[in-house]
Amino acid sequence: MPLTLRLACLIGIGVCILLAFFAPHYHLTAEIVGGGMLLTALIATVILDETPPAPKKAKQK
Repeated sequence: MPLTLRLACLIGIGVCILLAFFAPHYHLTAEIVGGGMLLTALIATVILDETPPAPKKAKQK
């Protein structure tokens, strides 16, 4: 799930960059929203635990 959160934030940052490029009058809004999403992605990377799940044991007969 953390990967999904980071991926969503990175896509949002990309959208903000495109918005700032195609609509310069929204540059400050895109910068603030993109910065917030970048901060969220960084926090998700640092705080959320990403230990891999324990391997499943084979059934013994």
